[in-house]
Amino acid sequence: MTAKIADDLGRLFEVGFNIGILSYIHKNNLKNRFGNLYRHELENIKFAKIKKRIVDKVISKLEREIAETWCQFFLQKGFLSGLNFFREYLKSLGCDEIPKFRHLEILYYQCRFNGDNSIGTHEINEKQWFKDVLSQLENLEITSQDIDIYKGRGDFLNADSLILLKYRNNYRVLCLDLSVFSIHTDEDIQNIDYVEIIRRLLLRDVSYIRSKSVFSSLRIDTESLGLDFSPSLKEYFTAFKAKDKESAKLIQAGSYIYSFCQFLEKTTIIPNISKLVCNAVGYSDRSFNTISIQADNLDILQTCYQIYKHHNREEEITNARYRVLQQIKRNASKSFERGEEFVKSLLEITPDTINILPRHTETITDFFNSVATVPPELISSLGLTGNPNFRQAHNQLIKKYLLSEHTYIFLTGNPGIGKTTAIVDFLKNYQDEGFLLFYVSPRKQVNLDIIEKFKSQETGKLVDDRIFAINTHSNLIQDNRGKLSVAYTSNQHKNDFRLGDVHFLNSETVERKSRRKDRFKHITDDTFQDIGQKTKGVLNSICEALYNLISSEQYNQIIATTSTQSLKKTDYGDTLNHLEKIFCDAYSTPENKVFPEKMRNISHRIKHLLIMIDEITGDEGGVEFLDGIQKIVKRYQLANPENGFNTKIVVADASIVDKNVIRQHLEDTTPEPNKVYFRTAAANIQPLSVESFTFNNLPAIIINTNTYPARSLTINYQIIIESCRVTDKIKLIDESDLKKISQEEIFKEIQILLQKSDVEQFIVYIQDKSKLSEFIDKIKSELGKDNFTKYIHYLEIHANISEYEKQEIKKYQESAKVVFMTASGSRGLSFPKARHILVEIPKFEIEKNLMEIIQVIYRGRGNDIIDNQDKYLTFYLAERSLYYQDNPEISR
Repeated sequence: MTAKIADDLGRLFEVGFNIGILSYIHKNNLKNRFGNLYRHELENIKFAKIKKRIVDKVISKLEREIAETWCQFFLQKGFLSGLNFFREYLKSLGCDEIPKFRHLEILYYQCRFNGDNSIGTHEINEKQWFKDVLSQLENLEITSQDIDIYKGRGDFLNADSLILLKYRNNYRVLCLDLSVFSIHTDEDIQNIDYVEIIRRLLLRDVSYIRSKSVFSSLRIDTESLGLDFSPSLKEYFTAFKAKDKESAKLIQAGSYIYSFCQFLEKTTIIPNISKLVCNAVGYSDRSFNTISIQADNLDILQTCYQIYKHHNREEEITNARYRVLQQIKRNASKSFERGEEFVKSLLEITPDTINILPRHTETITDFFNSVATVPPELISSLGLTGNPNFRQAHNQLIKKYLLSEHTYIFLTGNPGIGKTTAIVDFLKNYQDEGFLLFYVSPRKQVNLDIIEKFKSQETGKLVDDRIFAINTHSNLIQDNRGKLSVAYTSNQHKNDFRLGDVHFLNSETVERKSRRKDRFKHITDDTFQDIGQKTKGVLNSICEALYNLISSEQYNQIIATTSTQSLKKTDYGDTLNHLEKIFCDAYSTPENKVFPEKMRNISHRIKHLLIMIDEITGDEGGVEFLDGIQKIVKRYQLANPENGFNTKIVVADASIVDKNVIRQHLEDTTPEPNKVYFRTAAANIQPLSVESFTFNNLPAIIINTNTYPARSLTINYQIIIESCRVTDKIKLIDESDLKKISQEEIFKEIQILLQKSDVEQFIVYIQDKSKLSEFIDKIKSELGKDNFTKYIHYLEIHANISEYEKQEIKKYQESAKVVFMTASGSRGLSFPKARHILVEIPKFEIEKNLMEIIQVIYRGRGNDIIDNQDKYLTFYLAERSLYYQDNPEISR
């Protein structure tokens, strides 16, 4: 076989990919301007003819049969890839339902089924062909000279797939440059009728994917951060364009988009090109890389254009890689105390072995303590009273703005600063005016903890007899035969009761007898059938309960908590529709009209309407909950002063601190890929700040606190690196000792801290629950079971702990010396005596786990004396470093 066959198969993949996209467009009757252009093209190409021309390049009968199989394989794979990619792309725009397709129009679609893509079986007049393609862009005079200009290297007429579309009032250009990775040389074209060969090819792809960093799938968000990457991208893209095919193809796609945008701007096809969103995709049969920017950042794609058009020499790639490495070294050195020493140890690892690097330590003191007194200038500028510390000042500001004209309050302060405590304090102070607190978060335990904040520590009862709190979950509803059910907390009620169709069950009855309906139906003497169980939903139950409590006019201090995980998609929309029930008595659906008198009748009893979404980025449903809430507030005019409510939508999250990020990612419910937000640090970052802006056309405020509960923070970095040469021969089961050695290092530190009498308590955070159990068993075997007893000596916190275990944890929260926890247990609990925290950095879902790590390092807090002492963090990162040996110059 010849290498030419590999090129031909790549063209078949491209043909199949575009057929897949066109099939989706045709099947869903998407409005387009290309008419029958591609239908006629496809009528003129014959797959059998193409296949014969490819197969004729080989001699032996066996090789011909193998080549035929690969031809069919790549055409089919391309078709399915294109079909699914375009479907998912439209879904990412929010255009995922047939009714929404009427708002979509494909203004321009460019691909080719002739020339080289037909393997020479369908030749046409190229200039006439491109004139026909460009005729989709109406009222344009296209000349042969124009074709020559935009047919040059890096220009858009060379694009594999180029689409300009309009969805509602937004324009997008999507460009894909396609390639196949499976076939490089003649030897790669093997008989895939054999399972072992397929397995080997799959393992090769697995090897490549595993060689990528955990950060390779993350998105860098530049739109709201004012960063200009274009100068440094030239070096970076040049350095990695040779060996990483997806990156190389991404550069080509970016080049084509830049050229196309120049054409659009010149011809004024789009009224305002700065609002055009550009999506460049380097797509291969194993993976893809993307860039998504607005056209006002075209200089990034201009960099791609310059690289692809002018830079192609191998020596430039080698030199660029060296310069990129030097830049990484310089930047890393600046990020750490004694950074040069740290970076040097990283670069001096021994190949093909596990390296335990010397522990790197740095001490940070230039931060503000959470219990430190706020500087006088900040007290004055923020309008604070007294001489508060930062926690108290944060509390003051929240209470102040809960009485302001701002509808949205974004609390973006660090974990543990007292966001929810301030809300609770406010409602306690104004409970005579009546309130409804609707609290939503992804953590079920945190939701229950909110109710606990309204209880007296001395009596364990609610601080006021008028307060009525409700919560529910799916198991509670199932236990009550699937009926509308909530668990309530009240000082005045003891027994279960009904209000409307809702069953109110006393939450103090922890061991409730299960009453789940038998799901099995007796069909015949020896046959049973699972008929399932119809149950009312969580949001349905909580909203019906709120409606009945409000309409009864007996309950004017109400707390309702639920989880973002209760949001479910249905055939009729989603379960957020149940929110409309709460105020339905004061609204006429047929007339789309609010009854002000009825609204004022409610607000006269329940003045303060607070809806709080905590940890909004902690679950995919958080943003959708926010969107549902704002629609209810708008429809029922709850923010209208005439209706008498003090309505506040409180959004709390430690991971968002910038108003532009809030607008960009919380105003829109469109699904987004994993990403990490970062920005250039300002020269003078304030530890406490307030900023006004507009969100969803309503006044909003951000209250941000940037502190840590310690006098100084000593951070230890224990890095363990396994250096491995990349090879196609990889096993699905990881047989490395990296995990074992990492555990041993953590275990050594645990033993040292256990023996120190001056260490009252420390936290060990490990995301893997089974690994936590291994640690505990190992310590028990070392110390003896009697010397390491649960609750007395250690606590174990994860998602699956029972209600009894939760109560025991609270009881021994300050006395147990070791607290083992996973991410599921890291929120909502504080351990005031913990001054040492050991954290194993997870190597999966990095964008979520970075936030969990931030949360866990704030778990040691709550005692003002200890919070004013030195604290210690130790990070354990065990990672595999993969290198290529095939080209020493590029590998270095």
